[in-house]
Amino acid sequence: MAASWKYLPIALVACGVTAAAAWISFGFTYGAGAIIATGLLLGCALWLLGPALRNHWWGSALAAGLASLLLVGNAAKVAMLHMPLSIADVQALPILLATLSGRPLLLATVLIAIAVLLPLGSLRPRWRSLLALATATVFVFLLPTASGVLRPISESLLPVGIEELKMPNGEIVQIPGREDQLSLLRVRGPLLYLLEDWRIMREDTRKVPTAAEIDALALQAWRPGSIGKPRNVHVVLLESVWDITLLDRYHSSRSPLDPRFLALWESAGRPYVLSPEMGGATANAEFEVLCGLPAPRNSVAFVNLMRNPSPCLPAVLARSGYRTVASHAHLADNWNRVRAYDHAGFDLYRPISAFELDDLEGGLLADSSFFRQNLQYLDENQSDGPLFNYLVSLSSHWGFVRNTERRPDLVTISPTDVPVLHAYANAVAYTTKAFMDWSEAVLARDPEALIIAFGDHSPSLDVDPDPYTAVNGGDKAVFDTPATRRKVGISRTPLLILDGHRGALRTGTDLPMYELPGLIGQLLGNGALLPQSAQRGPMTLRPFRGHLLTGNDGSWNDCAGRDSAPRTPTCNAAWKQFDQLRALRQDTVLGDGHYLRTQHAETFRVPRLHPMVVEASHADCEFEVDQWGPHQTAPGQGFNVQPDGSSAMWFTMKHLRGTPQVKIGNTVGKANAGERLITAAFATGAIANLAGPVPVTLSCPGQPPVQVGTLDVSAAPEPAPSVAADACSFTVDQWGPRTGTAAQGFNLQPDGSSGIWITMKQLQGHPQVRVGTTSGATAYGDLLVTSAFSDPALLAKPGSLPVSIGCPGHAAVELGAIQLEASH
Repeated sequence: MAASWKYLPIALVACGVTAAAAWISFGFTYGAGAIIATGLLLGCALWLLGPALRNHWWGSALAAGLASLLLVGNAAKVAMLHMPLSIADVQALPILLATLSGRPLLLATVLIAIAVLLPLGSLRPRWRSLLALATATVFVFLLPTASGVLRPISESLLPVGIEELKMPNGEIVQIPGREDQLSLLRVRGPLLYLLEDWRIMREDTRKVPTAAEIDALALQAWRPGSIGKPRNVHVVLLESVWDITLLDRYHSSRSPLDPRFLALWESAGRPYVLSPEMGGATANAEFEVLCGLPAPRNSVAFVNLMRNPSPCLPAVLARSGYRTVASHAHLADNWNRVRAYDHAGFDLYRPISAFELDDLEGGLLADSSFFRQNLQYLDENQSDGPLFNYLVSLSSHWGFVRNTERRPDLVTISPTDVPVLHAYANAVAYTTKAFMDWSEAVLARDPEALIIAFGDHSPSLDVDPDPYTAVNGGDKAVFDTPATRRKVGISRTPLLILDGHRGALRTGTDLPMYELPGLIGQLLGNGALLPQSAQRGPMTLRPFRGHLLTGNDGSWNDCAGRDSAPRTPTCNAAWKQFDQLRALRQDTVLGDGHYLRTQHAETFRVPRLHPMVVEASHADCEFEVDQWGPHQTAPGQGFNVQPDGSSAMWFTMKHLRGTPQVKIGNTVGKANAGERLITAAFATGAIANLAGPVPVTLSCPGQPPVQVGTLDVSAAPEPAPSVAADACSFTVDQWGPRTGTAAQGFNLQPDGSSGIWITMKQLQGHPQVRVGTTSGATAYGDLLVTSAFSDPALLAKPGSLPVSIGCPGHAAVELGAIQLEASH
């Protein structure tokens, strides 16, 4: 154990080096105390683990890996999303992996594998190692429980620095620095920050007020009201739709917002709602809009809070006779939506299984199809009672992948130093166009319909340069600091309310999202539709990433954390107002509903008689084969042989959903699904013994196999009439793909290369496929040509890549172009 003390200086050095790397790579600086605190805590863990490590080289590698994850990983996330790594990121990891594809998914998988395998690989495989491993594990798990002891010590030894604050009368006063997330990370380092993050998360998810505490808050009285004249209500969350005119350095050739959307929005005075998030965690914006309560600071409400059936907007409307439907063409249980939507009061949830995947943006359903299919659902499911129709769009989701063949560029951005901003602006253009097409169709059918559309959060953009450096500069309000001006601008997203045939409604601006249900209640003739709607205070409060942004009489202040400066009269009043909302949230979604009992409204906590239905009209995997090949081969020779020696079979599809399993006889191929194309690779040894006619089948999990034909593995056919060695001719039928992503590729293959497929009406010889001037590794099958490209320089930048095919010595035939969108 004594020798293990050497890991303390190793950990300190590793933290110093990786902190320097964080500064060089992302411009994020840690204080000396933060580096030392992180090194000491990390070194203590390695000291306890020391007897279980193979040798000091492995220990050093582990120290470097963990230091990089903590210090560089935090700097990378701050650069992209302006917030540190948190405990909630563990919950978000499955969502992230479900969102990524291609090379980013491969990179994320490799990093996760390293994070798991490096600690495991560094351990000695012997029984004595178990004791050291158990000791180190206990140390790690005891740290959060000791946060109450460590917190005052860290506050004393590593205080957040003194700040100067200019008072309204011009006087400069010195105050202790705000203990916001980034300040804590810089001053105390990632491990002490994570301990504080853990403490706040536990407080948000476990602290439930008692009846006496609720009584002491003196909350406003509430009585369940009634809706005078029910009308159909449509609430539309527009993924990542934000106003890029708030970026002071960037300008667009036209507004990314559809011209019809923009005209209506401007006629309403360009109102904004204030989001709790930036770049992700859509579920927290949903929680606020559906349940009228502020989201937690550092976790996801749908995952951590919604444990009780609650008086949320759909539940209260359902009690008034509404049919309540939620539609989101994504995996049903992402962000725990099945339970959250059920507790919020929806009758029906229509996830991806309810939609025909007939038009995709990458792996996501295009909004044009999503809104069209929702309109079809409305037409086919009319009823006498009113409808609450809740929609969550997807096309403008992070990644901003777009099928440019169907949806070419509409907007250009200058300057051009942030390519992802160009991709984002065009994604918003098509999302808002699809929304406007849908809303006009809805109002044509129902002129009294109430439509509320809003962006859920600002987008995640590039990090070098950071487009958010200068935000909201044209705002004429008074801000206590430039940082507050920036945060308010990032929090703002467009709000458009269409009051039936009367058009856009002027509502005022800067409405926190959790106040939207109250506004909807007012529009339905019931100003306190929800219990929480009765609690609106005099100030505008926007909890935003560890800050309490406070709007009051045309000025904005950042009241930071509850326990930190500045404690001005405005901030004292702001925290008192917010604490009432927070306690009501805990009592409603986590606790015993004491407030509802005091209002004699206990029935609002009674679960519905019928649980929510999740529509699954489409299976996860469906297909209809159009053509396939090859149909014949000689024994032991393989077919459509690829550069790696495997044999490949191809299937073009009339309809494809998921990735069916491909078999030749009982031999399973390694299937890869593309744009209405499936290829399946078979290792040479796996097909060496095939003979005679062998059935070729495709099958989806849990479904019987469908035979599409037979592969004739027989004696070699009679040799074809001899032709000149250079004879080559072809007639192209179809080809693909048409889109890809810069620095990632297109139609990604298992080996990481990008693949082009070309089906032929007639094929002789070996024509060569080129992208630009680069030739691919081309293989030839039965009326199919495939070509693989792996040159990183070819795929590095967004743009149009011309695709051609030609026979040696002849002019190439131009097929078209693959459009590479900006990378993530």
